[in-house]
Amino acid sequence: MIEILDAGFYTSIQDQGRKGHRHLGVPVSGAMDQKAFELAHALFGEQLYSSIIECTLIGPKLLFHDRCSLVLTGAIMEAWLNEKPLKNNTPIHVLAGDELKLGRVLSGLRTYIKINKSLILPAVLGSTSFYSPITKSAYLKSGIHLFWIKNDRVKEHSNSKLRWDYSYLTDQNIYAEKGPEYDLLSDKQKKLLFKNIFKVEKQSRMGYRIGSAFETEPVSMLSGAIRPGTVQITPSGVLLIAGFDGQVTGGYPRILQLTDQAMNVMFQKKEGDSVSFNFYDKLHQKEL
Repeated sequence: MIEILDAGFYTSIQDQGRKGHRHLGVPVSGAMDQKAFELAHALFGEQLYSSIIECTLIGPKLLFHDRCSLVLTGAIMEAWLNEKPLKNNTPIHVLAGDELKLGRVLSGLRTYIKINKSLILPAVLGSTSFYSPITKSAYLKSGIHLFWIKNDRVKEHSNSKLRWDYSYLTDQNIYAEKGPEYDLLSDKQKKLLFKNIFKVEKQSRMGYRIGSAFETEPVSMLSGAIRPGTVQITPSGVLLIAGFDGQVTGGYPRILQLTDQAMNVMFQKKEGDSVSFNFYDKLHQKEL
């Protein structure tokens, strides 16, 4: 059992997501950084993905009432187990009474806590991912308890070793393919889109808002399908990038679609971070 002593800034439970329900208006949800999510499971040798704790900006303080093993992946946060500093990507053994504390983020935005136990959580539409109002809450709250299925599977030691590239946490390059309405942009606007450096104005699990230096003419169009990583542009030139809790339809031109890897990079960005867009050549499977 895990007791949430302090829930941190925005800490939630996520898994692979709530897939197959977007036609009902239900977003996919799931871990924003799929790369870190998959790595956490790989470090425990798990092929079946389970629930994981996603921490944003400032992490939680957790008290463990039973033994288990855990690993941190994704953004680099200040982290201690019983006041002893921890490193990412290194599975560790935890005893009953141990206290895990995550502080402020040092690089990136979202850190993941994976334990080698199956958390007991209600599945709604096939997923345990938090998303209000589909689930009772959008995030964990201080004072609650998380329970897991009892078993004897505890990783006392880890021989997991891998060379991990953290550069994606600070990479400014965001690779994308053309969206359905890309050609509504003028040649000048297209050049500005791939020449300028943009700053993140706001972000959440629903998506990102990025200010730009150019405006567009209002376009009369039917609402179209939106999925995570879809980049829309408003008449004022604001760029909207859909997140995993984002809307499933939208009425603004969809000018770009981020690649899967680009979403991992983008969704580790916080307010004030800079990004630049680059083309991904889907035909030749390469970045341009």
